[in-house]
Amino acid sequence: MRSILVVDFDGVICDSTEECVVTAWNAYSNEQGMVRFANEVPEPFQSMLRTHRNYVRTAGEYLLLIEAARCGRTIGSQADYDRLFEEFPAGIQRYAAAFFAAREVLRREDESHWLSLHTIYPGIPVNLRRLWDLFDLFVVTGKDWQSVRMFFDGFELPIERSGVYDKDAAHDKLEAIRIIAGNAGQPLTSTVFVDDNIYHLLPAHEAGCSAFMAGWGYHTNDQIQLAKQRSIPILELETWADLLLERKVSA
Repeated sequence: MRSILVVDFDGVICDSTEECVVTAWNAYSNEQGMVRFANEVPEPFQSMLRTHRNYVRTAGEYLLLIEAARCGRTIGSQADYDRLFEEFPAGIQRYAAAFFAAREVLRREDESHWLSLHTIYPGIPVNLRRLWDLFDLFVVTGKDWQSVRMFFDGFELPIERSGVYDKDAAHDKLEAIRIIAGNAGQPLTSTVFVDDNIYHLLPAHEAGCSAFMAGWGYHTNDQIQLAKQRSIPILELETWADLLLERKVSA
């Protein structure tokens, strides 16, 4: 039986910081004209979006960073960030819709430029092809299906629509993983989940998935320590695929 491998996209497959800074700002200030590069975003917004991207769990939460910059707030801990989350709950969902609309405009106007705002982590295409042969691979992501397909076309991996659980597919990542495992007739314990965000990993880990943190992605030192406390292994970019392949062979 082939095991299920579920991977996040941003922070696992690629660094999308530049694209997210551009899109986040355009979604917030579209009446002022769209920017095309992250260095065109004014300060202090640009620095806030870059520096604290590791707290963001969903697209709508970029609004919290923009509001923090606008109000002169500092974010020095998860508690600081969570207080912002409590202050702007209603705006997050509305902003998420604006974020995805701004992304679509940017991508539609110049697809090559949009792709160039992403940096694929070293070795990822080769390692995904290695894993593809032994796992049923799925992507669970806040990105949309079309975006993921464009990158996988470049990796020469024929991922199908059914292999991508995007922002519209489920309420959260654990729900998406449950659907994937259920459709395959497999228990959650047979599912491997790789994400860089501890707050996506914890529910999956507690539900029985083999959860791994991508150590090369977006996270704070406190989040790394929390992963260690909860016995969630932290993968390294150079060896993550080898570890998963060895684990599969020995299972």
